[in-house]
Amino acid sequence: MTTDLKAPAILISVHWLDQFEQFMRQDYRRIMHRQPSEKTIKLAMQHIRVFGLWWEAKFSDTFEISKLTNYDLHIYRKWSLDNERVKAATWNSRLWALGILCKLIERDHGIADLLDGIEQKAMVRGSTQYRSLTEDEYHRLVHALEQNPRRAITTFEYQMAIRDAAAISLMLHAGLRVEEVSLLDVVDIAIGDRSGSVLVRNGKGSKERTIPLNLPVRRALSAWLDVRPVSTTPALFTGKVSPRLTTRTLQRVVEVVGRQIQAVDITPHCLRFTFAKRLESNSVPLETIRDLLGHSSIETTKRYLRASVAELQSAVELAV
Repeated sequence: MTTDLKAPAILISVHWLDQFEQFMRQDYRRIMHRQPSEKTIKLAMQHIRVFGLWWEAKFSDTFEISKLTNYDLHIYRKWSLDNERVKAATWNSRLWALGILCKLIERDHGIADLLDGIEQKAMVRGSTQYRSLTEDEYHRLVHALEQNPRRAITTFEYQMAIRDAAAISLMLHAGLRVEEVSLLDVVDIAIGDRSGSVLVRNGKGSKERTIPLNLPVRRALSAWLDVRPVSTTPALFTGKVSPRLTTRTLQRVVEVVGRQIQAVDITPHCLRFTFAKRLESNSVPLETIRDLLGHSSIETTKRYLRASVAELQSAVELAV
């Protein structure tokens, strides 16, 4: 039976929504290692309110967080995708907000694994597996990377925001693979007054290459080197307990900032691909793009930059 959000429903409980907002403003910053922006809080509140309205209409009961079950989330996913037909990005954003709610429930009621088996929906890709940031997403990401350290409350949160900005900048502004960022050592970075470079010693196929660094990534790296904790490890990027950040940790860093700018599907590879596409759009020769990306042949670079379905659709629309 189809549930209609427009149907009369029991008024949503103010108490649990206030509790969720308080959790977002206080405890959730420990998960993100920074204070969530008002925009992030507003988005999460919106998703959770929609879920609460759906739950009350579905079960004809007043929602309380202690009543939530794994089955409820399964049928909410099915309803969202099959009945409401939300886009994959919208569902994935809803799932992110539900994940925060589940952390609150686990903390207060000890109910774990509520999201077990609740999956994201794969994004529809173009003619290749690649996706670059839109112009708007690009500017929102750069803005967020500069703003996040200012929103940090503790010294540790500030350091992590600076570290994350530097790591993301190497993928976005220098085109490094996530594995290459993970394997960088401090000695691989050279920064001068007007120039800089990064030496990639462990590129794909064990190839070595040197990449010039533009001003945004030089600033980001300089800021990180200024606050990087004293360590015996040569690794450029370290964690709170780990001597070197893993690729999985770097992927999670990108996922968190992606949710922050409401681009929940971006990955480290999206950042690298965005670097390549922006070079192409500025008429950089294909051979130069190949060398910067570390591709073995020009044919690989050509396939890499092939237009996506979205770009082809946009081009067709211009012909109308």
